[in-house]
Amino acid sequence: MRNTNELYIPIPKVRNTHCKVEIAGDDMTKYVKESLWVKPCNEGIGTFKIVIFNAKGQFTEKYSPGDIVKFYADNLNATRLQFWGRIDYIKYDLSSDGQFLEIEGRHRAYLSSEFLVCYSTALQSTSDILKAIIDRMPASYGFTYTNVGDDSHFMDVEWNYKPFWDCVNELCNYAQWDCYVDENLDFHYFKANSILNSEEAISEGDNFISVKEWGTNTYYEKTRVTVMGQDVDGLPIVYTAIDPNEGDDIRELFIKDTSANTEKKVKDLADSKLSEFIDRPPQAITESYGLETLNPGDNLWILVPRQKIAGQYKAYQITHKFGSSIGGWRTVLNIEKEDVGIGKMLQTVSKKSELGIENENVNKLNYSVNFNFSDESKTYSHASTQLLNSKLILDSDVATEGTWISTLKTTDDNITGVEIRADGKDIWGSEFYFSVNNGNDWQQIDVDDFNNLIAPALSGNQLRIKVKLVRVSGWNLNPEVESLVLLYS
Repeated sequence: MRNTNELYIPIPKVRNTHCKVEIAGDDMTKYVKESLWVKPCNEGIGTFKIVIFNAKGQFTEKYSPGDIVKFYADNLNATRLQFWGRIDYIKYDLSSDGQFLEIEGRHRAYLSSEFLVCYSTALQSTSDILKAIIDRMPASYGFTYTNVGDDSHFMDVEWNYKPFWDCVNELCNYAQWDCYVDENLDFHYFKANSILNSEEAISEGDNFISVKEWGTNTYYEKTRVTVMGQDVDGLPIVYTAIDPNEGDDIRELFIKDTSANTEKKVKDLADSKLSEFIDRPPQAITESYGLETLNPGDNLWILVPRQKIAGQYKAYQITHKFGSSIGGWRTVLNIEKEDVGIGKMLQTVSKKSELGIENENVNKLNYSVNFNFSDESKTYSHASTQLLNSKLILDSDVATEGTWISTLKTTDDNITGVEIRADGKDIWGSEFYFSVNNGNDWQQIDVDDFNNLIAPALSGNQLRIKVKLVRVSGWNLNPEVESLVLLYS
């Protein structure tokens, strides 16, 4: 939805509807009982359904899966291509109403919905990430991205065999941009609510037919999203994105995604998911006479004075309806959100929650600090310790103990609980500590208490970790810490 103080006075357009339905190059317009042509934004490719009068069986076995289907509609000469698809499924129906041929299929961009993405990057703009994953599809598919705009939202991603449109949806949610594929297989990627279609409007008394389900659905709103990923050593990475206006009513969503293997990737995923579930705009389904120039993601004026509707709203999903039983050409719009988008969203989340990860966050801690000891970026100090081969070890064979201290992590609120997990060798004699006041006071966590929730003895939001490696006398031990994570809230 676009915020505007503009005054809009609708001027009725001349409507002289011309439509054409082609199946495998045949003009089948006069045989169409009804048809639906669906074009979504962000969620994936479009679909179509056509019901053809087949009274004498003249079309039985004439068409096959893979045949091309096109729908043209405008107010001039039926040359504006509204939908280009391919047949997936053909059904033959016989009832008291007659004999019909029912054809279902997808937009010609269907191959994008069957492509799995393997891609990893750090601090790359979402538009460049989109171009990169498009480039990974075979050139024979024919996809281009001349209408992909440049944005300045940078994120990290780690996608392993992730469905292409799940990746696109994640980019769109993170950047608050919109995306669709046009009839020429060119991707459009643009800032949400940035395009106002000045040629189209829905106005009561002109082309308006109906509006239903107008309102803001808060049933699925969430105030916080916790994402748990997994680092290279199998330890959990946790981040919770919280709505700044959360208040006392906490509404949680939890997602597990093992492909998110760094703190930033986990944070980016949590932030993008939270944006799907907060500040939901008004939703509605409108029906009007055919809108010929509208594209998914376009905003257009909607004026329905009797329902006190007046504003520039986004066409999240466009469905063109055409056929003799429909009465001509109609356009149905899902305003702001796809009608089944919420269910689809929750289904996607549910699938993500089934992804395997061994370490559960049973204490519901909101964040984590992970150390894989591959570099010194999170090291504050060494005392007889060193990092070698991505391990924290003693710096000599004669050293009996040594101390490593992490860099400072300042949190927004005071720490209320922590939990340590570690992976290593011969660490049962070593000591692990945390501090919530920048290392002025340390609180020990015994190795036996790993995975248990520990409450800080003091108040503070300046978090550090200390590891004291100990080579126990009389034992042939060489303590090593390969990875370490501190979960906290």
